[in-house]
Amino acid sequence: MITGKTKIIGIFGDPIEHTFSPLLHNSAFRELGLDYCYVPFLVKSERLKEAIEAIRALNFIGVNITVPHKEAVIPYLDEIKEEAKYIEAVNTILNNNGKLIGFNTDAYGFINSIFEEGVRVKGSNILLLGAGGAAKAVAFGILKEGGNLFVFNRTLSKAYKLKETFQKMGNIEIIKEINADIMKNFQIVVNATSLGLKDNDPMPINPNFLSRDQVYIDLIYKDTPLLKEAKKCGCKTLDGSGMLIWQAAKAFEIWIGKAAPLPLMKKIFKDKKNY
Repeated sequence: MITGKTKIIGIFGDPIEHTFSPLLHNSAFRELGLDYCYVPFLVKSERLKEAIEAIRALNFIGVNITVPHKEAVIPYLDEIKEEAKYIEAVNTILNNNGKLIGFNTDAYGFINSIFEEGVRVKGSNILLLGAGGAAKAVAFGILKEGGNLFVFNRTLSKAYKLKETFQKMGNIEIIKEINADIMKNFQIVVNATSLGLKDNDPMPINPNFLSRDQVYIDLIYKDTPLLKEAKKCGCKTLDGSGMLIWQAAKAFEIWIGKAAPLPLMKKIFKDKKNY
């Protein structure tokens, strides 16, 4: 029940109708008996500055930021945390007594989701497919945890830009082509491209290059064609579900100051995903 004491958290995006976040967070608030409400807001790009100013004016606890505002929001904030500076995107804002602080919880979400499944990063050779926003979050997480990163992207200039951004953090190299011999060098393969969202998408790499002793991770949270092929060849496989849940849990912790009810969040997501 919403009262005059209810604290508001939101999500800004365009489009916003598809967002799963209100169900996830409002269920978590109820589980913990918290008087909070999570509300989606359709925010057009030309009104983004006004929307950010409204966080202070309306005394929101904070908001999530989703497409297409993750990069554009940065100039309107008072402080940007390290991971958001590197990734050059903000997906979570905390209103700290009128000071708006930008975070990116995607790297945290990625790393914790694979650690939970026993995947070792430190010292591993990891092939990252893609160089966009999702790839930058993965790169930050891998390098921070001591992994050796190898980036393959169809547009080489974007791959080199990613290397330039992250090279101070650790070992990062660019791969110009993928073949069976090169693939033998990697213990983990991560698809951070959008290929696989649509059933008729081409695969980001030839599935015949994968081997059963590799871990294949797809950030898309469904069985993509390449994920299915990776399962067939005996790879340990993970989709993007865990990353989605863990990044939401981190945002919850930033706003509320206590741990999110992860088992509940996982159950809600699984039930919704299978609906």
